[in-house]
Parts: sequence; structure tokens; C-alpha cells
Amino acid sequence: MSTANAAKNMFYKITQTRSTIGCHPRIRKNIEALGLKRINQIIYQKVSPSTAHRISAVKELVKIELVDKPKTKEELAAERKFNPGFEIIKGDMLNKVYQ
Repeated sequence: MSTANAAKNMFYKITQTRSTIGCHPRIRKNIEALGLKRINQIIYQKVSPSTAHRISAVKELVKIELVDKPKTKEELAAERKFNPGFEIIKGDMLNKVYQ
């Protein structure tokens, strides 16, 4: 497979790490064009020259990773879900009487 075909199947995972407060309007428009609205928001964009150009304009405000396929909103939510560190076991243990 050639690199051109491989790049078509790849995605940028873009995470906004810094705020656009005080930035030039051109930078704010590039962040909006990428689909970012708030800090720590994650979006996926196909690898393309136009996307790469937008990312280069805002590289100080975002974190970029190259991934094979984008995750759904449900998968992202499951990743962020807090693990309580314990689990509640229901069954016979609740009905035991100690003598």
C-alpha cells in the first residue's frame, strides 16, 4: 500500500489544550474550523493538506496524535468514566446472620 493510500485511512486526534482567550481572530477561526469549542475536547479529522495547514496555524493550542480509526462518543465517554476502586457484590453475603 502506498503512503498516499495509507494517509487517506489515517485520522488526526486533535485535543485542545489551551484557551483562545486573547488570541488573534484568525487563530480563533482556525480552532472553530477544526471543530473545537472548549479545552480538553477531542475531535477526529481525516489526514489532508487543508487539515494539516489549520493544525499548523494553531499548533501551540492543540495536541495532535495520528490514529488508525476515530473513536465514537460512547468510547470516549467510557475512557473518561471514573473507576471507583471497589465493587458492590450482591447476593448471599447480605442475608447472613452472625451468631
